[in-house]
Amino acid sequence: MKKKLIYIALLAVGLTAVSCNKYLDIQPVGTVVPTTEADFRALMVSAYQAYPAHKALLNLRTDELFLDEYSTDVAQIKDLYLWKDQNSDQNTLPMAWETIYKSIFYTNHVIAEAKNKAGDTDGVKQILAEAYLLRAYAHFELLNTYAANFNAATASTDRGVPISIKVDLEQLFTPATVEKVYAQILEDMNQGTALMQVSDQETKVKYRFSRRAYEAFEARLRLYRGEWELAAKAADRGLAINANLENLNDVTSKLPNDFESKEMIQALEEVGKTNVSRSTYINPSFLARFKEGDLRVNRYFQKSGGDYVSKKGGDNRFNVTFRNAELYLIKAEATARLGQKEQAIAALTTLLKNRLTATAFTTAQAKLAILSNADLITYILDERARELALEGLRWYDLKRTTRPEIIHSYQSQMFKLNENDPRYVIRYPKEAISNNPDL
Repeated sequence: MKKKLIYIALLAVGLTAVSCNKYLDIQPVGTVVPTTEADFRALMVSAYQAYPAHKALLNLRTDELFLDEYSTDVAQIKDLYLWKDQNSDQNTLPMAWETIYKSIFYTNHVIAEAKNKAGDTDGVKQILAEAYLLRAYAHFELLNTYAANFNAATASTDRGVPISIKVDLEQLFTPATVEKVYAQILEDMNQGTALMQVSDQETKVKYRFSRRAYEAFEARLRLYRGEWELAAKAADRGLAINANLENLNDVTSKLPNDFESKEMIQALEEVGKTNVSRSTYINPSFLARFKEGDLRVNRYFQKSGGDYVSKKGGDNRFNVTFRNAELYLIKAEATARLGQKEQAIAALTTLLKNRLTATAFTTAQAKLAILSNADLITYILDERARELALEGLRWYDLKRTTRPEIIHSYQSQMFKLNENDPRYVIRYPKEAISNNPDL
């Protein structure tokens, strides 16, 4: 009876939050104990819907944006912008923690019950594959936010995050090491890929995991772990399924992070949340990274008075988790770090041909040909900043590479994130610690 009440509560909370929008073409089921394939699909919908828009908040911490101090949302986001994670204003939006674990909670129910209740059909296998991969991805995001970067020499002792893989409302969560969390992530990924039935999702359900999304996830994970050969191979496997890019020289092309873009792999995360997009401008020093002939300037940004604002957010059609451009950049970085310069340049030029005017592309080709390998890696990292601007990955890139000094201003004061600042690892939320002293 207790389990039945838990299921009813889960569905009542989760499914009432589900609504149709431009690409989440979903109809929720009633609040019943899930027993059929349709019921478990609905439970997975709740898991996807519960997944938070935390990447938009991470954008505030980077060098991409500066704050509009007159925004109506400024009280909610200013302390995030100022890296004030301790003693933040009571109005400050919380970083993702409870919401991510809520999403994991749904996946745990699917994994625990779907096969026994709904059978071993291909449809159920696909649902289970997505559950394993979403659970893995959620833990991966928690690690990248709240733990040190993976270091093979210290991962067995570095504090990670709590692992949640079972349905138990009474369990006490304690942090596991980075090594143990990654072990669980990789186990879930193996389970997910073994069950995967769908190579690529239809546009209307692009928020769901697929074989293509799995390969993109593995490519990113291996890159962040410094496993260059594995990262390059995963990127190749993903591009073997679909290698298309939007050509910005074509005026009819879509924004690359549009969920209907030909290069979209998975469109789950709301990386351009409205309360951030309407409260910020593009940092001029970041805008200076784009050179003459870069077509992304006018496609990604637009003038607003004397400043520029983002065109990549403020609408859920620009949700993005993985897309092909990132796979080309992963292939470029991984092969460059392996000393395979020709392969790195080939991957990079494929992308640049679709992002630069013909003249600018010719100039870029000539420059790339004479770069040292070290300078090529720097160029690729700069290209990641340009291509993936405001898609929630810049913070992770800064954290895993140079951890540079960043300066933000607010009310005529300068606030500094120092080089190698401890705040590159975000503290567990205060509310989480107060609710669970074991943290």
